[in-house]
Amino acid sequence: MKKLLLILLFAFSALGICGCSQKEYCNNVEEKKQFIQVITASDDIIGIIDDNKEIEKFVKQLDIESWNYMEQLPEDIDLVYSYISYEVIDEPIFLQDGKQLVNMSTLELYISNKGEYIVRDYDQEVETIARISEKAGRFLNAPEGLDLNKDMTAKDILDGWGLDFYVPNSDIEKTDDIENARYYKGNTSFTEEELLKTSKKQKIQFYGADKSMLLNEIDDISEITQYLNGLALNQWEYVGNVPNHKEVECQIVRFMLSRDNKKELKEMYTQILYKSNGNYYIEEIIPGEYSDRGEFITHYQVSEEIAKYILSYLE
Repeated sequence: MKKLLLILLFAFSALGICGCSQKEYCNNVEEKKQFIQVITASDDIIGIIDDNKEIEKFVKQLDIESWNYMEQLPEDIDLVYSYISYEVIDEPIFLQDGKQLVNMSTLELYISNKGEYIVRDYDQEVETIARISEKAGRFLNAPEGLDLNKDMTAKDILDGWGLDFYVPNSDIEKTDDIENARYYKGNTSFTEEELLKTSKKQKIQFYGADKSMLLNEIDDISEITQYLNGLALNQWEYVGNVPNHKEVECQIVRFMLSRDNKKELKEMYTQILYKSNGNYYIEEIIPGEYSDRGEFITHYQVSEEIAKYILSYLE
């Protein structure tokens, strides 16, 4: 199942502890519903960072721009601490069936036999593994220096928020099993009002196999709403990669106003539709300027019906 609007979450909101750019992190920082729980390797809870300004300082100390990304965790490492973050996702465009969600992500700190600091940052959607600077590593390895609330538990705060967790591929709509909490699987739907709250101006461009010729463009919010609803995003299946032997059918580029520029439309993402052995795949690419992790790419398999719907906009 496609995790609804992951690409927009990544571009506009905080995805986990490190998902958003540090420049954007300060936006409305005092209004965010979020906290970070600190746990030892032996599952002892040290405390909670529940002050938003302290969370802002925490993110800056991670020195994300200097991370050296890796494909997998080395073998000669030991887990030291886990930093588990919770954040309310409440912007209308990111919601399913109008329900607020709580995104949970984990940042694990490891130390290798050589004294190197390595982190694994993951949530229900994505995973990042990186070797970090000594300064950032020493910071994460000394949680006693943080301004921690030791009188509250994660459950206390979550209960106070009064929000539900949702479990996909299940009839369960609410769970107290925080560790296994996942996004709600609901019907994907957009309204013009919701899209306008995200960006007052938008446009979508449609190209053939390459971007040498623009075949169609829509910039009317009602047309964009109709197109997005027709994509049936909840039916998209996440896949690790697109097959090697494939043909490009078309490319779609979506433009919106970014938070740091309310006048100029910027490319938010590109979707490339492929066909391979009778099956259709989509590669979504978010430009690196919207993430401290660089260019962000995800792959999905879609039905022939959805592929033909997309291609109809090129006719």
